[in-house]
Amino acid sequence: MHVTARAEYALRALLALAAAEPSALTAHTLAGTHGLPLTFLQSILGDLRRADLVYNQRLPRPGYRLARAAEDLTVGEVLRLVSGTRAGERAEPPEGEPSALVGALRQVWRAADTAQLAVIDSVTLADLRDGRLPERVRALLT
Repeated sequence: MHVTARAEYALRALLALAAAEPSALTAHTLAGTHGLPLTFLQSILGDLRRADLVYNQRLPRPGYRLARAAEDLTVGEVLRLVSGTRAGERAEPPEGEPSALVGALRQVWRAADTAQLAVIDSVTLADLRDGRLPERVRALLT
């Protein structure tokens, strides 16, 4: 799975907001504390705001906050939103009837895609924030 810098920074920013709850964090604080380029981060935060994942609180303390509970946001959802594609899935194979060998290879790729999606769709921001991966994800690490 290829994770872009944009997706990585979006997840880092969302994790920082989840950890700061219920406080709000400014873009400057997020950038400085987490080593994120400010201009790039502001663009990402704009995308996350338009997708209703964060909101920009004005008063009494300005900054960004999660728009939904960290328990309700999965890594997969964020990756799909930021990448604009179906994260974890390969592009459609070329047209034409594959040979038996190529057909078997495609089945392997589909199984790998399914496994990736099962992981990213089962891990929430709260899981990451709290350092507790789901059991089936932990089992893959051994």
